[in-house]
Formats: sequence, structure tokens, C-alpha cells
Amino acid sequence: MLNKRKNKLIIFVLSLLISVSAAAWAIVSIRHLPSYDYSIDDWKSEHAVYQNNGFSVDDEIKGRDVRVDFLWGPYKPLKRGSYTANIRYSAEYDQRCIATAAGGQAELFDSSYAHLSFRLNKAAYQFEVRDDVDEFQLVFNYSGMGDFTVHSISIVPNGNQQKRIASEIIAAVLLINIALVIFDKPREVRRTVLALAGITVLVSLPLVIHGIHDGHDLGVHYLRIEAIVQAIRSAQFPARISSVTLYGLGYPFSIYYNDLFLYFPALLRLLGFSVDLTYKIYVVCFNFLTVVIAWDCFRKIFKSGKMGLLLALLYVTASYRMMNIYVRGAVGEYSAQAFLPLLALAMYRIYFEEADTLRKVFFNGLLLALAMSGIIGAHVLTTIMVAFLMVLFCLYFWRRTFSKPVLGAFITGIVLSLLLNAYFLVPFMDYYFNVPTAIRKVVDSDLNLIQILGIFPAQYLAFFQGIFGHAVPNVEGRIQLTPGLPLMLLFFIGLYYRFIRNFRRVYDFPLLFSFLTMWLASSVFPWNWLTLHFPPWNILVQIQFPYRFLVPGILFLTLLGGCVLKYEKLPYLKQAVVFSAVLMSIWFMSDYFNGGNFTYIYDGTGVVPTSTGLEYLLDGSQRENITTGVYGENMAEAAVLSQNSYRMELYCRADQSSARHLVDAPLYAYKGYHVLDSEGNEYAFSPGEQNRINFELPDGFDGKVSIVFRDPVYWRIALWISILTAGALAFLAGRRCRFSAGRYDGKTEFLS
Repeated sequence: MLNKRKNKLIIFVLSLLISVSAAAWAIVSIRHLPSYDYSIDDWKSEHAVYQNNGFSVDDEIKGRDVRVDFLWGPYKPLKRGSYTANIRYSAEYDQRCIATAAGGQAELFDSSYAHLSFRLNKAAYQFEVRDDVDEFQLVFNYSGMGDFTVHSISIVPNGNQQKRIASEIIAAVLLINIALVIFDKPREVRRTVLALAGITVLVSLPLVIHGIHDGHDLGVHYLRIEAIVQAIRSAQFPARISSVTLYGLGYPFSIYYNDLFLYFPALLRLLGFSVDLTYKIYVVCFNFLTVVIAWDCFRKIFKSGKMGLLLALLYVTASYRMMNIYVRGAVGEYSAQAFLPLLALAMYRIYFEEADTLRKVFFNGLLLALAMSGIIGAHVLTTIMVAFLMVLFCLYFWRRTFSKPVLGAFITGIVLSLLLNAYFLVPFMDYYFNVPTAIRKVVDSDLNLIQILGIFPAQYLAFFQGIFGHAVPNVEGRIQLTPGLPLMLLFFIGLYYRFIRNFRRVYDFPLLFSFLTMWLASSVFPWNWLTLHFPPWNILVQIQFPYRFLVPGILFLTLLGGCVLKYEKLPYLKQAVVFSAVLMSIWFMSDYFNGGNFTYIYDGTGVVPTSTGLEYLLDGSQRENITTGVYGENMAEAAVLSQNSYRMELYCRADQSSARHLVDAPLYAYKGYHVLDSEGNEYAFSPGEQNRINFELPDGFDGKVSIVFRDPVYWRIALWISILTAGALAFLAGRRCRFSAGRYDGKTEFLS
């Protein structure tokens, strides 16, 4: 026993030393990075002329609408490391550039095209070199349209490679220590962990390639992550208005769309990981989180560790979930889906386990609050669907709903949910009711008829339909929309045994709600009629696509499958569903590789700033008419000096006239902005052209103006309420939770 403790201590000390050494190496290396001084004169071209203090495309290639590399250089050696190319340019149309090398050394670069928007005039483009190269090139690719001039280029090391390597070493050390701890556990624990890891690997295999499919919404979530990165760099917490979206005009992503779980990939970006790799790590982590939560919750509901593993496999390999991850890029949906089994466990305990003490009632309510907090933290639309289904659930079990333990747990869960999520709900509700955005106009007045986008009933059985497509009325252009072969097989077996064979009433609830969610997701549910004749239904219509109801539908089908597998002793049924789940996952991956449009993005400059919807724009704004310049009326000068996630600095000088001196700044006039001069005087503003901030300055004004976004006091109070509530619950859980010290039996409870 003493030797065992001594070995553990030695491993711990070694791990700590390795981690500290890695961090110290990164810090020292970053402080002693080499500098490079390249002149624009070092670049060469066959299709450029030197004018206006830079290289411009010549008339030979201008206007041909054919892409061509028009400028490259400097053909100088570059050492191993990561760099930022600061580029100043002017263009009439979007252009691009990429870092590479001549002489067959291009493979040594980890880089992607930088998006050089015509609406901007500078870019900070990052790339990495895995080994020393002899002839480094920064190649500018001309689109074939309009003028394009590159004025200046500077290359500076940024330390991303050192930060990333140190992070990878620390992560590897941590994983090794976790593996050693698991190896010391009983055989049942080791087998369970290996099974959970194996399921995670199975559903994460499509990521083990270069690049990733350019999913429907992936660009949106890339922008959300980059916005958080910029907010952290600007010392703004939490992130509010994204200034990397819409070319700096600002977009309230974080106010309308909870960013809770995206702070993790944002941290990875700050540690030097590429956009592509960061997102892949996020997907793997959420796959693992979903597997673990599903296993833990299903084993507690069905009182079997093996059943928990089997149902976790069915849940995470469901076809629509795989579609959400790899085709739709629906980060909010598949992230929220991780917490639905926890919600199922909470409802199971509240309704079907005896709660004879206030302590049990409180912990049941806490479990409900944790599940809802995870869903709210990931996706508002899933929250709406879940709330709707929970109301139906309470009505279905109405006799139990109005019992004291159930009501007590619900009241506890609702109060704790509101407290834990006040940081998001207060700003969200404030903006929703007080800021005139496009989404509010749609909810209040527009009719959104979505029934035609529902799933055709035959699609539920189209297990081998091609996975690529879009939300279109015609089936030939649609994505695959089915829970998948294993879950549908168990659904029909459940129907057979409920109504033909054994008439087991245990199937009633999961069968009913499985059918209900599939009906809601389908094109035969009367979505349009309800929208036209029942105005409150318009709130639920905001889910946009009826097939989103497959997210909770997969949960009910999994619960139904658990009942079938538990009560019907059919020979080889378990083996059949396991085989079909694995087979469908492999088939999905094969189709994914055959038809995907794969892209690779290393740096945030490769993310297009307009990769977003229009839902949160101020009503009347048009994305097509975005302008990023400063406009003045009776102003001698008005220009942007700097900008970060919450502040824009302007230099303004009024002319000598006595007329009104108006400034139209390139920021949307959202609630929370304040216009201040260097002496602290505040100026009122109003929405100007395209809802941009428009303010008036006094006669003779000459100086700096800051446009600053500040959280209202009640937002900050709400944030601290959530932080203090989470801290109090963590302290309580640390005192109350009991961990089993004996042999694992597959029934150990996390919350006592």
C-alpha cells in the first residue's frame, strides 16, 4: 500500500513538473521570437503595376472574371513557427490570399485562404510553418473583378504554435493520469470506460480527415466562436455584441443565442488552435459528454449498466443526430441534445420515485434545473420545444403532477433554473421586448407557414437516403430525415407488443410521445392551420423547421427501445440493434466522405463575416447594403481610429459652419451603446442610415469620440445572481454528493 501511494505521488510530481515546464517553455519561447522585416518591394508579379504606394492589378487581367495569382513573395527563408501577416489593401470586390512556399515545401504550411473583404482595408492573417522553409510566399489571388491594390505587408511571429504545443503536452499528461486512475479501478469500471470511449470514437470518426464538411450553419458558429475570442482579448465578459460579424457593424449573437458552451472552443482558439481543429475538438468533447450523460441517465432509469451502454449507443448514433453534427452544423441542437437524457432522469425521479423527504424533493428539483440549464445554455429553440412537451407530459400524468412532491420539485427546479440562467435570460428578454429586431417583427406580425418543410412520412423509413441536401419542399433535394434503422425497428416492435401481443401498459407513455414528436416533425401535422387560426402557435413556429422535433423524438424512441429490450426477451434483438447502429454509423460516414463539400479554415480571416442570418438585425437593416465607412455632415474629418468587441474610437473634427455637425458611425444602434468624448461628456444618438449610430457634435468640436457598449446595471446583477447560485450549488453538491468506494455494481447514483 505504501509503495502504491509512493508511485502515485511520484507520477503526480512528474506530471506537475512536465506541465509547468511546458508552460514555461512556451512563455520563454514567445518572449524570444525572431522578427522579420519584409518590404512590399520584395513581392513580385507579372500582372501588377506599382502605383498609389502599392501593387495594383494591371489592365491585362482586370475585369476578366477569372481568378489568377497576381502578387507573390517575398521568396525569403522563414523559420518554423506561427505568424501573423498584417496586410493593408484596398479593393472593389472581395479578394483573398494564402501563405505557402515554393520548391515543394507547401505541405509544411498549416494555412487557409484569408478573406479580404472590399468593405475593409486591413487584415491580420495567421498561418503556421511546421518546419523551416527556404522560399516563403504570401500569394494574393485576384478574383478577376475590379481594382485591387496591396499597400503594405508585415510578417510578425504570434506564438500560437508554442501555446498550442504546451497545451497539447498538458492535455496529454492529464489524459495519462486519468487513464492510470481508471486502470486502478475494478474490471467493470475499466470495461465501461472503454465502451464509452469506443462509442465516442465511432460517432467521431468522420472528423478524422483533413477539413470538415461545410455544414449549413457552420459558418454562423465559427463567427460566434471568433466573436467570443475577440471579446476575451478585449477584456469583455461576458461577450455581448459581435464586431467580427457584418464587418464590424455589430450583431447581438450572444444576447439572443446563449454562448455558454462556446467559451471552451474560444479558449482553444486563444491557445493557438486552428478554427478547424478547435471545432473538431468541440464536437468530440460533446460526443463524449452526450455518451456519458446518456449512459449514466439510462442506466439509472432502467437499473442496468449494460442497458445504459446499449441505449447510449442508440441515442448518439441516431441518424438525425449525426445529420445535425456533420451535415447541418446545428451546434445548438446537438449540444442541447446532450442534456435531454438528464431531463428524462429528472422527470423519472420526480414522477416515479418516492420523494418522502424535502431533501429528495430539492435534489429532484436541482436535477431538473441542471438539465434545463444545459438546454438553455445551448439552444433557445430546443428549450421552446422541450417546454412545450413538458407541459404535455404534466397534463398526461396530471394526477401525479398535482401531488406535493411533484409540485415541490417543479417549483424548486423552476426557481433554480431562473437563478442559474439569469445571466442569459435577463439580457435576452430585455432585447426581445425592447429592441425592434427582425425576429420580433416575424413573431408579432408575420405568418410563417412551415408545414411543407416537415418530414414526409415515408422518409422515416428512408434509412439509406442520401444525407446531403437542404430544407426544401421536394424530397429529392432534402437531407436525410429519420431517427434511423435501430430506433424505428424498436418503435414497430413496441407497437406490436403493446397492441397485438402482450398489451403492456409500460409502453403507453414512450409510444405516445414517440408518435407525437414524429407527427409534430412531419408534413401531415397541421402546422399551417394552427398558425392561421391560433395566434399563440406562432411562438412554436419559430423553430423554423418541423423536423427539429426529432431531437426530443430520439429521446422518446430511445426510452421506448429501453422498454422493449428490458421486457421482451427476443433472441438476438440486442445484438441486432447494436449491429444496425454500428452499420448505420459506418454507412453514414461512407456517404459523408463521398458527397461532402469539405473545407479547411486555419484562421479567423477565412470565416466570412456575413455567414449569418438576419434574425437579430434591427428592423429595416439590409445586409446587402452594408457600409463600413464613417459619414459626416458638416464635418471636416471623421474616421475610425480603432475598434474591439465593445469599443470604437473615432477622430472627429467639425467644420467652421454653424449648421448641425452630424456623424454616422459604422455601428448598428443597439441598446447599450454610449457615445462619449474624451472628457466624459455623453451625446445622445439615434438610428441613422441603415440603423447606424447617428449623433450630433457641438460647434468647434475637435477630438476623440468613443462609442462604448456597456451592460445595464440589471444585466450585471443578473450575471452575479447566476454566478453566486452556481457557486452555492457547487458547494452544496460537494458536501452532499456521495461517491461509492466499493465495487462498481452498475447502479451507483451520482446524486444521493
